[in-house]
Amino acid sequence: MSEQGFENKEQFADLSGQIMTFSCNDEVYAFDIKDITDIMEVPEITPVPKLPEFLLGVMNLRGQVVPVMDFNLRMGKPRQEYDMKTCVIVTERDKANIGIIVNRVIDVELVTAKDIIPYPQKNSVIRGIIERNGVRESLIDWYALVEIERNN
Repeated sequence: MSEQGFENKEQFADLSGQIMTFSCNDEVYAFDIKDITDIMEVPEITPVPKLPEFLLGVMNLRGQVVPVMDFNLRMGKPRQEYDMKTCVIVTERDKANIGIIVNRVIDVELVTAKDIIPYPQKNSVIRGIIERNGVRESLIDWYALVEIERNN
């Protein structure tokens, strides 16, 4: 990791102090809690043609049409069977919602900017790494996660 990455910790100054951790394929990830509006069971999803494989379709959330992605597929990992602990984390930024299917929600934790090591790779969905008590959590960059490349 470059020294430049360590010098750029001010990029995490906006972190609220709370993250929500979740797991997919036995790895632990986290979202800034400010981005989360709902956590719910996996609802009926209406498929939409010609979407990338990780976008499964749309769901109805209190009368609003919300796209739904499978986090495992978005991260390039195999899709796992959904079970009773599988849920949808509904996130929102700039008035845009998206449902993200994860294997299970773990906990809400406190974190400070100094706990986060900036991720050295540019244009990644991972914003930083949090390592505590021998557990590594990848802090997800919401904007990079929901960005979809267009094949035009």
